[in-house]
Amino acid sequence: MTMRCFRVGIITLVALFGLQACNNLRPLYGTNGVGEQSAVVAELSNVEIPQPKNRLQQLIRNNLISSMSPPGREGDGRYTLVIVPASDEFDLVVQRNTDVSRRSYRLKVAFSLRDGTSGRKIYSGNTFSEVSYDKITSEFANLQARTNAEERAARQVSQDIRTRLAAYFATRSPSS
Repeated sequence: MTMRCFRVGIITLVALFGLQACNNLRPLYGTNGVGEQSAVVAELSNVEIPQPKNRLQQLIRNNLISSMSPPGREGDGRYTLVIVPASDEFDLVVQRNTDVSRRSYRLKVAFSLRDGTSGRKIYSGNTFSEVSYDKITSEFANLQARTNAEERAARQVSQDIRTRLAAYFATRSPSS
């Protein structure tokens, strides 16, 4: 009986330490228990993204603004996010008669978060997305499918960039 009590005591002790480890959990994006906005959300809303040079940058920028800033408000310029996208396409499925029935669209984005006043790089990274689409005999359908693939890829890289920035803001020290 004493061995059983010992095991129960050990299990209880491990469970208590496990619960204690959960004490510092806090929401990354949402509000805390008293309805205040998290520091991460506040920092994300301070990120300004420069005007795009092409449609691809515009898609990524729009997705980032809508996910990081309150509606109708852009970043205040405390930080500047520079995004440099590059895309390419290649055939996935080539039939015996050399017809292509499936294509892949790959989007790679290098990004850097800079201090809004000094321009100093404070965080950077790379991300990518690869999506595929069917290629059929209708040129209009192919154009729409490619446009849709481009939009899906832009949405995916935008979500990844937002997540990485949120993780950066959540883990950095308040003085930096």
